[in-house]
Amino acid sequence: MSLLSRTLPQRTPKGTKVFWFFLSKKNCFLSLEPVNVSGRWHERRRVTGTGRVLLVANNFPPVRGGSAAVYASLARCAGGRIIVLAPKVAYADGLPTIGWREHDRRAGYRIDRLHLLRTSMPRIVPRGLDKLAFLMRDAALRLSVAAHIVGTILADGVRTVCIGELSASGWIAHLLAPIPGVRTVTYVHGEEITTEDFYDKDHARLHRALGRTDAIVVVSSFTQRAVAELLGGQAIAKTVLIENGVDNARFTPGAKADDLIELYGLRARFVFVSVCRLLEKKGVDHALRAFALLRATAPECRFLVVGTGPYRAALDALVAELDLGAHVAFAGQVADADLADHYRLGDVFVMPNRELPDGDTEGFGLVFLEANGCGLPVIAGRDGGSTDAVTDGVNGLVVDGHSVAAVAAAMRRLVEDEALRVTLGRQGLDVARSAGWEDKTRAFLAVCDG
Repeated sequence: MSLLSRTLPQRTPKGTKVFWFFLSKKNCFLSLEPVNVSGRWHERRRVTGTGRVLLVANNFPPVRGGSAAVYASLARCAGGRIIVLAPKVAYADGLPTIGWREHDRRAGYRIDRLHLLRTSMPRIVPRGLDKLAFLMRDAALRLSVAAHIVGTILADGVRTVCIGELSASGWIAHLLAPIPGVRTVTYVHGEEITTEDFYDKDHARLHRALGRTDAIVVVSSFTQRAVAELLGGQAIAKTVLIENGVDNARFTPGAKADDLIELYGLRARFVFVSVCRLLEKKGVDHALRAFALLRATAPECRFLVVGTGPYRAALDALVAELDLGAHVAFAGQVADADLADHYRLGDVFVMPNRELPDGDTEGFGLVFLEANGCGLPVIAGRDGGSTDAVTDGVNGLVVDGHSVAAVAAAMRRLVEDEALRVTLGRQGLDVARSAGWEDKTRAFLAVCDG
């Protein structure tokens, strides 16, 4: 496949709008929206290693979430080798991502932003004219994204494109497969394969996309098994396990912040803390039910929930139903700079995740390592990939997340057994310190280099 391109100069004047036109034997790509290329973006910074990597990430900070934190950590530790392509707008609601400009200025690595990287999927499969309109919007968006990807490959010495969202961006593997010298890597977290998708009920699209990619990074042994079940023998040669890491410069033990203790009413209290996106699979509802059982014998305990999400209303209703209003505090979404301080407010971290009937489950559980990094023992559910993050009796307790009684027993055990709590916290800190992102990033870049 031959591509004709106009090469960008070493520095492009700030504010210049660049339109790329790409020709091949089979495809013609024309960017349908201009790409604003600033001098900052296209400065030739010192880059360590060999070829550059373009990481296409629909979920990226300042958006919160495990995959967003993973991709930001890889880019931060890559010595300038990773260029990130991310959206300005949230596909779920079409609203601008608040704070992305400030985040990108401070990032220390290059981030390109397009309006969207994926089309919002309607809850009901469109038909007739609605389907035609949807397909036209999706085609226009893909042309724009494709133009930017190929333009970055040509202008910036990119040798590998990492696809960060398989379900919505698997088409990129098909786009790049015929281009010689360009390697594709797909990052798979797990739930995108195990969760039912009425747009791809038999996961045929995912199978084809993974079949076209050169390498697959999986974050847990659970995810590795899910990929193997989907691909069969194809998965053996090109699947690499790189478990998620933790930012050990940020998540460290420390004193409880006095102002936060006052804010949440936690003075002289034993505190359970959950930090996560509020989704049913995280198991915060069962943790609250377990906490209600514990309260009778341990009235001094409190529960702090940090995070936002669509399950918040259900949790509010549950707190009212269980009469826990005076014992549970919802912090909502907190600033990145304050996140570690919120972990440190806890004596025990609890997130008894569970698999839902539609297959949705936890792919790994980065929050467990972040809590360990702050010196906390953790309670995790055994479904999904959480057992790759938490080893029962080493850095926490692993329970049946479907059983409120099992969760309550683990919570009570860590309240009453101080020696166990201290031991798990100390060992958890060792686990976190051995899982720094620097080593994970080196492993990822080795995959990208082939």
